[in-house]
Amino acid sequence: MGETAGLRRGIRVLTLLASISIIVMLVLAVVSALRSRHAATERSRHLDPAATTTAMLLADFVDQENALRGYIITRDRGFLVPYNESARSIPVLTARLDALLADFPALRAQHGEVGQAYRDWRREVVRPELVAMARGDTATAQDIVRTKARQDFDLLRREVAELAAAIDREQVEASGRVESASVLLLSSLASAMFVILGFLLTIMIISRRWLLRPIGALQRSVNAVAAGRYDTRIPSVGPKEIVELAADVETMRAQLVRLVRQNERSWEALAQQGPAVIALRDALTPSLLRARGLVLHGRVDPAEGELAGDWYDAFELPDGRVAVVVGDVSGHGAAAGVFALRLKQLLDAALSTEIDPGRALEWTVDNLGEIEEMFATAIIAVVDPRTGDLYYVNAGHPDALLLRRAVPGNSGNMASAGESPVGEVWVGELPTGKVPADAVLPDEASSPQVPAPTAHLVGPRDPARPGCGPGDGAGGSVMAAAVGSAQAVGSAQAVGSACGPGDGANGAGPGSGRVPGAGSIVGSRLGTAQVVRLPPTGPLMSSLLAEPGAWGIQTLRLEPGDVLFAYTDGLVEARDEAGRQFGLHRLIAEILRDPTRTPVALLDDAFDAVRRYAPGRQGDDRTAIILARTAQRGSTIAPGES
Repeated sequence: MGETAGLRRGIRVLTLLASISIIVMLVLAVVSALRSRHAATERSRHLDPAATTTAMLLADFVDQENALRGYIITRDRGFLVPYNESARSIPVLTARLDALLADFPALRAQHGEVGQAYRDWRREVVRPELVAMARGDTATAQDIVRTKARQDFDLLRREVAELAAAIDREQVEASGRVESASVLLLSSLASAMFVILGFLLTIMIISRRWLLRPIGALQRSVNAVAAGRYDTRIPSVGPKEIVELAADVETMRAQLVRLVRQNERSWEALAQQGPAVIALRDALTPSLLRARGLVLHGRVDPAEGELAGDWYDAFELPDGRVAVVVGDVSGHGAAAGVFALRLKQLLDAALSTEIDPGRALEWTVDNLGEIEEMFATAIIAVVDPRTGDLYYVNAGHPDALLLRRAVPGNSGNMASAGESPVGEVWVGELPTGKVPADAVLPDEASSPQVPAPTAHLVGPRDPARPGCGPGDGAGGSVMAAAVGSAQAVGSAQAVGSACGPGDGANGAGPGSGRVPGAGSIVGSRLGTAQVVRLPPTGPLMSSLLAEPGAWGIQTLRLEPGDVLFAYTDGLVEARDEAGRQFGLHRLIAEILRDPTRTPVALLDDAFDAVRRYAPGRQGDDRTAIILARTAQRGSTIAPGES
């Protein structure tokens, strides 16, 4: 432990010294940067303009001297124009130069000498010359030029030259300060960099000796425990923090050893009870049958580590029809499995007596007995393989989906004895020239070549006007579906309605399919696929909600090539890492993505899409079954075939 304390103290001292060195270097860098900036500012704001102003001032002095000489020689007053202009600009330049040199006392004093020389020249030369010329005494003026004028103006010129030289020297000194500040800045930064590199190198050496080696020993021990060598001790070496971590890991190892021993004893105890759980699971295993003209295929993915509470079943009734059941009980585990088995057996028994699905649900709920707080949802469909007539009941279950893959000869007609349960119709497009493989095509000469329309959604219906939805009528709108290159369509021309154009005089236009009992018409033509939602027809299965007629029966026609997709809520309520559900719209989009797939491929692709969206731990059972009617009426289709 003394080594550990020395390590911590050494790291603190090293860190303190490195920090002080870096701070000093940074302060020097900042000081040098400020000096460089100040010198550059002096030069740019004062010295450079002062040098320019001095040159302009000298030029004005020369202009005045030349103007006087020309005037005296020629006696032409026109030569005095430059003199007068310079006389006006010289005071301005003098004041500007005085302001620029305010921070430079030596330069300002020298500028004062220039001003004094200029005043002496004007007093002793310029004024006497102008007075003599005004009297017409040219000889006197020329005598002044020969004796006094040249001497005084040369003195003025020297003073200006000395001022310009002094300004140049100051500029050179400012440049030197900038250069020295730059050198200081670079040296400070380089020194700081070397200090940082040295500090990092020292830390790396210390870390390797006092951190990496103890951590490596700890890792090797943990890996040994993970490999099954539970008796491997965790070493306590290195700094205090790693020693404490090793102690915690050792405590965890001991706890794991106890749990492993306990689990071994538990498995031995469960060996006597395991057959009951296995028998329960086997009893819930779906049973599918071979049925002429039908494709039946289902799939159950139970929640991880739990006995599934979902189930599906399919069996043949005495009159030759086929019953399909999909159920979902609340909860998971053995209790939910027992409840699901009771429901499965009661529903199978009720349907075998050939009563209608609604009464079968009522009888099942009445005979469940005491179910405490458990409840269930279910959907029952009874289909005649010969005619395609399908009766179904939905007891609070998620909407079943009917895929109508339009082919020639499939009008998509839907007839019902009651009001339509259809809430929305999603329309997608088949690839041009492709139809389902199980469709029977008429003679090519009689098949119209119709281009596939853009995918879109029609619905939901207007509850105040049965059969009328946002896609009905001339003024109805059509919403875009989330599939492929979907786009919004401005009117319901592709999907007619009894409420608007396309339904004909009698409410049924050519090439249209009628939604059961609602009077709405859904267009069906080559190149177009539709997904129709079949919502619940009654409440969930509970003795509190059971009453005569609680579950209504709906009827539709399953045409050749159509696919009924029934599922449980675990399929659409799967969540991604952000907690967003997969949702019904994504399931519909996946179905419409390629309506030409075989029913089995469609089912597998739907489960794959959910698994890609929610790849984490599965928290709920995922169950689905597809029921499809083939075009080959006389063929025998085995479960899972297409």
